[in-house]
Amino acid sequence: MPDGRLGLIDYGQVKHISPETRKIYARLIKALAEDNREEIIRVFCQEMQYRTKNMNPEILYKMACFWNDRDTPDITGGLNVQQFFESCERADPVQHISEDFVMAGRVAVLLRAVGNAFQLNLRVSEHWLPFAERVLAEH
Repeated sequence: MPDGRLGLIDYGQVKHISPETRKIYARLIKALAEDNREEIIRVFCQEMQYRTKNMNPEILYKMACFWNDRDTPDITGGLNVQQFFESCERADPVQHISEDFVMAGRVAVLLRAVGNAFQLNLRVSEHWLPFAERVLAEH
């Protein structure tokens, strides 16, 4: 930057999200912040169209939480990311993920990774809840 500060621009994380997709994701964030398992699974499967072979509610809940909120031991069982995914895939293989929501989940994971580097255990839903509530109120 002109004043000597370092500036980074990464255009690889850009995606246009339609108003309807925003509303769906906002409903998921609200359910995650409230830890409303039934609503998390409903939105994740019915509205976001996440599909697995067996549609195991426990695996669906954990995957929704992992991709969009947190990677705490209650979700991962204390496993590292690779072990966690292998365990979920063995128990209930993923069959469909809607491309509309991949980028948002990826951002949530990356933000948590940055937080982990500073010993911050972030729940993304807690920080995104005010924005989700605003989207839901506006629509």
